[in-house]
Amino acid sequence: MFLIAVAVAGCGKTSAPVSPLDAAARRTCMDTIESRAVNSKSVDYTNEDPAVAKDAKGQLDVSIAFSAKNEMGMASRMVAKCIVSPDGKTLVDIAVKETR
Repeated sequence: MFLIAVAVAGCGKTSAPVSPLDAAARRTCMDTIESRAVNSKSVDYTNEDPAVAKDAKGQLDVSIAFSAKNEMGMASRMVAKCIVSPDGKTLVDIAVKETR
């Protein structure tokens, strides 16, 4: 019985813990996406844990895939690439493009 419990427990998704800095950068990017969306309630993130990378200046690069409804109510899939300040709290730049 114990072996079955251990085997089942090992089947779950394991991921590295998210640092507070990464979480702040993600939230900054997500807040910006939602504030600029035509219908903020329609924003649906494809991946709740987007990767965060640090660039040479110490700024954080965050890429987030999401879908949102446009002015006509049709959902579009997009990717936002955010550059966030080294403290994770200030958006430096954002580029959003539609994907297929």
